Amino acid sequence: MQSCCSRWFWGLLVIIAILGMGCGHTVSPSVHQQAQPPIPFRDLHSNPEAFTGRTVILGGEIINTLNTENYTFVEVLQKPLDRSDAPRFTDKTAGRFMARCDTYLDPAVYAKDRQVTIAGQVLGRHTGQIGETEYVYPLISCIETHLWPRITSANTYYGYYDAFPWYPPLYDYYWYPFYGLPYPYYWPHRRYRW
Repeated sequence: MQSCCSRWFWGLLVIIAILGMGCGHTVSPSVHQQAQPPIPFRDLHSNPEAFTGRTVILGGEIINTLNTENYTFVEVLQKPLDRSDAPRFTDKTAGRFMARCDTYLDPAVYAKDRQVTIAGQVLGRHTGQIGETEYVYPLISCIETHLWPRITSANTYYGYYDAFPWYPPLYDYYWYPFYGLPYPYYWPHRRYRW
């Protein structure tokens, strides 16, 4: 009896540890702490200068990556972030932002339509063009950047709750022990209903 309970106990600990891995933040804890309290993107977009020097964590879909002599500029269509700082799969956005990175980022890797999360300090505003219209972007530095894997049918899971949009989302990641064999490890599946 004691042996059976011991196995259940250790099995439960393993399950909790695996679920915990799916709920971690992408951005380091120290930068996360600097970004508290979070700034609503609508406020940042409407008045970037008011938040100059503040640390923010933003993400979304890359529109363009441009390398200059000293910087790489990444233009991003903002998307809300989930609990692990990944951009949600949604058409909801409050606008665009521009990230100015001191390191070279290859446009073939940081390509159009890739999902990215960037943590950085607000530098002010950046004025550019969208078509023939002048556009004002919030400009942030790049303290940490995380490029998310491309979305494919192999790493996307359409779950039970996706069929019922009125049901509240429980998790942003699902972990299935043997889904995706012959891979020997647990395989993460991103929810697609955002």
